[in-house]
Amino acid sequence: MSKLPSASIQNIRGLDIYPPKHPRIQKMLAKAGAPEIHGDKVWFSSYFIMDYLDANPPAPKTRIMEIGCGWGLLSMYCTKNFHARTLGVDADKNVFPLLELHAERNKVKVKTKASRFENLKPALLAKQDMIVGGDICFWDELVEPLHTLIANALDAGVKRIIIADPGRPPFLKLARRCRRLYKGKLKSVRITKPRKHEGYLLIIDNPALVLTADGPT
Repeated sequence: MSKLPSASIQNIRGLDIYPPKHPRIQKMLAKAGAPEIHGDKVWFSSYFIMDYLDANPPAPKTRIMEIGCGWGLLSMYCTKNFHARTLGVDADKNVFPLLELHAERNKVKVKTKASRFENLKPALLAKQDMIVGGDICFWDELVEPLHTLIANALDAGVKRIIIADPGRPPFLKLARRCRRLYKGKLKSVRITKPRKHEGYLLIIDNPALVLTADGPT
């Protein structure tokens, strides 16, 4: 099988994805400005979360916030496959034109919001059922803001938080803290498509919403 040209649109897991060198991406970058916080491509940890959601599908119309969304492929996947109501959040507003380009190509709608993790308001968090994010804990300086977001989200009633990462030290530090404080689960995962990749899922179910035989408590 011949290798696709570097500028060819690829269909991965049912989504059309523009490669960074595609003319439409380059034109968008020239017009809107390049992303400033690593939002220059699709990062692989999003695929770990896609696999998990395939095995544990959210109910239709689940409200899902993708933090550090970048191009928003995970949000689009949830919208297209699970009919979720999605909100893509990123501190870098320059990623949103790229998200919108992909949303248009894939015929889905994703709302967007520019915000740092720790600045997301409780009122907005309270409207979410689930928070997801891949490759978002890559600096030591991100551990505290992410922990603040997790604590605020759980207090606001978010049912489940899923964060994926290849296993960088800041992510593992965050995972250890969440396991201790919130009984979070750290799960090793791997994918084979679009290529082989290994990593981890941090899954935090809201301790205040533990399921019992009679339903949520």
